Amino acid sequence: MRATTPLSTKPGLHYAWVVAFAGASAMICGLGLARFAFGMMLPSMSTSLGLSYGQGGVLGFANMVGYLVAVLLAPIILPRLGTRLTVTFSLILIALSMFGMALTQSFATLCALYIITGIGSGGVVLPSMSVMSHWFLPSHRGLAAGLVMSGPGFGIILSGFVVPRLVPTVGLQSWQVGWIIFAAISTAIAMLAFALLRNHPVQKAQEPFGRAQDHSTARDALIGRAKLSLLMSMGLIFAIYGAVYMLYVTFIVTSMVDAYGLNPTAAGTAWSSFGFLSIFSGVLFGVISDRVGRRRGLAMAFAVLALSFLLVGTGTDVTALYLSILLFGLAAWSIPVIMAASAGDFFGTAGAANALAALTFAFSGGQAAGPVIAGFFAERSGDFGASYVISGIAAALAIAMSLRLKTPDRGS
Repeated sequence: MRATTPLSTKPGLHYAWVVAFAGASAMICGLGLARFAFGMMLPSMSTSLGLSYGQGGVLGFANMVGYLVAVLLAPIILPRLGTRLTVTFSLILIALSMFGMALTQSFATLCALYIITGIGSGGVVLPSMSVMSHWFLPSHRGLAAGLVMSGPGFGIILSGFVVPRLVPTVGLQSWQVGWIIFAAISTAIAMLAFALLRNHPVQKAQEPFGRAQDHSTARDALIGRAKLSLLMSMGLIFAIYGAVYMLYVTFIVTSMVDAYGLNPTAAGTAWSSFGFLSIFSGVLFGVISDRVGRRRGLAMAFAVLALSFLLVGTGTDVTALYLSILLFGLAAWSIPVIMAASAGDFFGTAGAANALAALTFAFSGGQAAGPVIAGFFAERSGDFGASYVISGIAAALAIAMSLRLKTPDRGS
């Protein structure tokens, strides 16, 4: 039996939606520009700096190292600063590192600065997602996390539109101009986040938004070793996703240009199309997981991703490429959204941030490994076809692992 939780102690829009909007805005920079714009920048950076596929993978790895550092620090910093200040300072850190990247052509310095960008990225993502467990009850957590994860899509659209149109200016290469533009945007979003984000509904004299359950919550069914076992299994699944998705977003633009013969403008348009589709992916699978359960939601999402990877890995014409981008866009942020909602459902609002930090650590490990392994495979084979096929197989394995998860909603 379900009862409707009071939505607010004041009439009008519940502030939970404002927090979700602020989180989505922060994610435009935290992921959309700080991480995914790199895939658009990489071809011009490689041409300008003479980077190999392997070095491109190392740069992607550097970002993941920073992200891992942020995840490790989050359980220490987040309780002290709160979501609002952590996200604001992290966005400022991203802006400063991007500005630094625009002023150097040293590969070593770029790696160091992109580590800092990764720290800022992690400092945005984890708090923005975990705070949804405070503002939303389980009935709407998938939807809320999906709304927050719509932010990166807007960042991808922006980079896909801006980067191909960049030109050298005042002695700077086009990619350097791009990082300066993105640094300015990140600074503006930092001010917006500080103005709108709040750590908890009590700061607005409100209750969390959603429908309360009269019976015991899902997390009550998990105790002791069962929670640890579930966390480890979810972490392994999240690591697989991290590796395969990061490989795709890092090198798909390079594949468009090198393997499929698209010009930079056409590749940018395709990348923007992916960004547009990804805006809806988190909401779509968040709502699905709210309805059918987190376990089945994960399996459905991985099925779409597996097909996307196999299409681009085995396809020989642009039709397969475009279909792959379509499918990947529709499921791009599905897994992080379901994981974020699951952290609140299965480990409680108090433990959500720590559980999500542990899951994100595993996810980050996968992200760090994926581009490096794929980059060195490509050095030997000449393209990323084999890496995409392996990604498809790994995603298929994750389907089986998801269906075997021992979650409280297993019977749903």
